[in-house]
Amino acid sequence: MNEKTKQFVARRFKAYYRSVRIAPPEEFWMREWGFVLFDPSYPAKLVMRRHTSFATKDDLANYLRENAPAHAYHSAAVYKYPTETMAKKGWLGADLIFDLDADHIVDEAELPRYSYEDLLALVKEETLKLIDFLTSDFGFADDDIELAFSGSRGYHVHIHTGGVRGLGSRERREIVDYVMATGLDMDSFLVSDLKEKEHGGETPIGKGDLRLIPEGWGKRVRDGLLEFLHEIAAMDEEQAIKAIRAAGELDRKKAKELLRIAKDETVMRRIEQGQVPQFYKPIWSGLTRLVTKLVRVKSADRVDEPVTADIKRLIRLPGSLHGKSSLRVKPLTVESFKEFNPLVDAVVFGDKPVEIQATRNSAIKLKGEQYKVAEGEIAQLPEHVALYFLCRGAAELA
Repeated sequence: MNEKTKQFVARRFKAYYRSVRIAPPEEFWMREWGFVLFDPSYPAKLVMRRHTSFATKDDLANYLRENAPAHAYHSAAVYKYPTETMAKKGWLGADLIFDLDADHIVDEAELPRYSYEDLLALVKEETLKLIDFLTSDFGFADDDIELAFSGSRGYHVHIHTGGVRGLGSRERREIVDYVMATGLDMDSFLVSDLKEKEHGGETPIGKGDLRLIPEGWGKRVRDGLLEFLHEIAAMDEEQAIKAIRAAGELDRKKAKELLRIAKDETVMRRIEQGQVPQFYKPIWSGLTRLVTKLVRVKSADRVDEPVTADIKRLIRLPGSLHGKSSLRVKPLTVESFKEFNPLVDAVVFGDKPVEIQATRNSAIKLKGEQYKVAEGEIAQLPEHVALYFLCRGAAELA
């Protein structure tokens, strides 16, 4: 980014911050703040200005208006003395925060095969899974959960309730392990009781059968198994076997056995009741690994565990702008998240024409319109599109 481009982007960011009033997080005065500015070293070197605090909302608003940062952050933690060095801050607790990003879901080598739009759709699907874990398995209410589009390729999930504030790094890692099914023994979700109360009575299950515990991961395995079996039952044999083998857990012989089960209505009814037929035993281990891959929160490695486990981490300020995209770090609720489209709803700049020169081939779909530029091309684009390319380093101001 040359100086002319940087000054233009900085001016437009300043116009944004002077036009909005950003709501700070709870207990903002007890949090550490950090900012990356459009200083002389930007963007070649990102200098974080941290160990800052604000006594009032006006102090924060004035800082944002005057400095118009490229990136703005606040701590997940609250402190007695937020401006001190880490050793002297006096940690009081921290929100529970999850960071889901496209590069956690898709291997880096595979990223070029996906469009930006495709990556955002994938990470939204995984975020919906995480929300379901948090509400169904951990008992958080929708109102306990706040979300934010990161402004780039993912979402941040914030939980502020007092019950999570005192959790240490170990407990937070265990939550990540649970939603990722890391180290979970799926056999522990099976019970050998031969009877279960059903509709007010006693219903025996098949001799030698086991039953999946009807909650938590037991329920997830059952539901995921049913969905997968219904999908392959609707395929022709070779297509179904290919789909099963693609999961990498079952050989062709066991894949054919699983397809036979999927087409057996009697067995499918037993599975719907949570029963694990005795003849599943030879393929159970591979089958549970297959299903777990489908229903867990996916990650190329893990949901960004360092963010969740780090009780002193900085996280992006909802409402701020992302300096590498010009998109808004959009605050969301569980309800508004369902219909949220970041390539429309996180766009804040207008349509005034701006002339740029592309430094590489690039494409983006914003506000429902597709735009492409070729390396070296001079193009006149709507301001919100031009700013996206400029911030991405894909173009300079012409």
